[in-house]
Amino acid sequence: MTLFQNPLRTASALATAMMVTTVLFTASAGQARGNPVVYTAELMAPVEAANHIIRGTVVKCAGTECRAGASSSSVKTVCAKLADEVGPLASFSYKGEPIDEAALAKCND
Repeated sequence: MTLFQNPLRTASALATAMMVTTVLFTASAGQARGNPVVYTAELMAPVEAANHIIRGTVVKCAGTECRAGASSSSVKTVCAKLADEVGPLASFSYKGEPIDEAALAKCND
C-alpha cells in the first residue's frame, strides 16, 4: 500500500506539512516587535523623512534625527557611511553611549 492510498496517512502528512509551514514562516515575537534602536544620530541639518540602507541595516531619518537597529559593521563604519548619505552629524550614539569628539570628526570627514 502506498502513502496516498490510505486517507488517514494522507491527512496526517498534510497536517504535518501545514504545521511545519506555520512554524517556518511565522515571525517570532522578537521579529514582530521589530529591531530595537541601536544607533542614533543627530544631524547638523534637517533632512526629508527617508530610509537609508547602510551596510545592510535600515536607517530611518526624519528632520535632524536618524535611528537604526543592529548592524554587523563597526560603529565607525556605520557612522561614516551615514554621514556620507545624509551630511555632517552633530552627534552619534551606539546603544545610548555617544562616541567621542575625535571619532565623530572622523565620521564627518
